[in-house]
Amino acid sequence: MIIRNIELDIDYLDELEMFDVWSNHRVRENKFQACSPFRTEKHPSFACNLENGLWIDSGASNEEWRKGNFLKLLSWLREETWEETEEYLLEKYSPLNIDVETLTLNMNLVLEEEPPITFSHNDLKNIFQTTKYLRGRGVSERVQQLMNVGYDKKSEAVVLPWHDKDGNIVNMKYRSTKEKYFWYAKGQPIKNHLYGLYLVKILKKEKVYIVESEIDALYLWSLGFPAIALGRAGISQIQRELILNSCITTLVIATDNDRAGSRAGLEIIRELNGYIDIQCINFPNNVKDVNDMDEDTCIKVCKNHRPIRFKIL
Repeated sequence: MIIRNIELDIDYLDELEMFDVWSNHRVRENKFQACSPFRTEKHPSFACNLENGLWIDSGASNEEWRKGNFLKLLSWLREETWEETEEYLLEKYSPLNIDVETLTLNMNLVLEEEPPITFSHNDLKNIFQTTKYLRGRGVSERVQQLMNVGYDKKSEAVVLPWHDKDGNIVNMKYRSTKEKYFWYAKGQPIKNHLYGLYLVKILKKEKVYIVESEIDALYLWSLGFPAIALGRAGISQIQRELILNSCITTLVIATDNDRAGSRAGLEIIRELNGYIDIQCINFPNNVKDVNDMDEDTCIKVCKNHRPIRFKIL
């Protein structure tokens, strides 16, 4: 696979097996076959070529998501922008080994740094509207309005704007209301921000819950629990610094109840334990995430969080 003019020898099977989204999966010759990760089905209709990473979902109703390259699939699995997935693959698989300490440039270059991408509220006001889809997921209209939630009629997708800590819109996540497709606008990397942090800052909330997805955060806000979302199953160094430089003094881990969520929770503990108070919720059996619980159960679970009583070296 070639990314930014660099040829990478990617272990496609290893990358796919990192995620818990596969059912009825098997490897036959050079193909990974499974039920589609984009919807619920009983018979496998998804296949990925393990030699070049190209994939096809023969049961897809959306032509845009019927087939694609590995970058598109992996960015969906990692829940991040294409650019961030490119950086991940380059860092992991790039054959280049440059010693930056001994590298000398004999050119006088004056580079103008481009200003970070932001989106105007006025330009986007036509999409800002509450949606029945999110109301059906337990997200109140008030919280939708506070977070500038929108709806794109053309793609039939909820629009979830990402704000920086000062409230500027830096990216937008589109989530289909029909199936599990989502994609991002060409904005800033989400790993450089925390969903909901600007609202935490405005309201000066010291005890905050941390989750993976935007909808989980919106649901918790609707139940009266301030929340921030990572946007994926992992915390970046910039996100770590944003938390440490915020008003947050107690962070309650509520990442997904699966292997990836557990890894994310341990990563948060490793990065932040000893700097702020870290607590954790206990999920009931067979519950995937906070939005998978009814309101009464979620309130009870969130109120009964427990402190972390061990250190990770």
